[in-house]
Amino acid sequence: MSSYWFTLSAAGASFTLGSVLLKKFADTGGGYVLLLAVLALGLGNLAYVRLLAYGLGHGAAASSMSQVIALAVLGAALFGERLAMPQLAALGLAIASIWLFSQTH
Repeated sequence: MSSYWFTLSAAGASFTLGSVLLKKFADTGGGYVLLLAVLALGLGNLAYVRLLAYGLGHGAAASSMSQVIALAVLGAALFGERLAMPQLAALGLAIASIWLFSQTH
């Protein structure tokens, strides 16, 4: 089971990296950045499909929420995006959803 959680973490990290690279490409251009983003997102999708084949639906949902949290934090830290109260509340709900999913096992 631990290898599945490793795959889940790798998928989340790939999606997050791909999203950050896409934002960087949108801001600065550069074909190599787009290529790296597509590669990262492709690897993330391959890992995600592998997880779904093994029936890790709860993990996939937790991964989605983890990506929302990571992208919001990285957006604020790397790109200067501001998080207002509604966005902070949504992040709190995302954290709560991860906790709730972890309680079902």
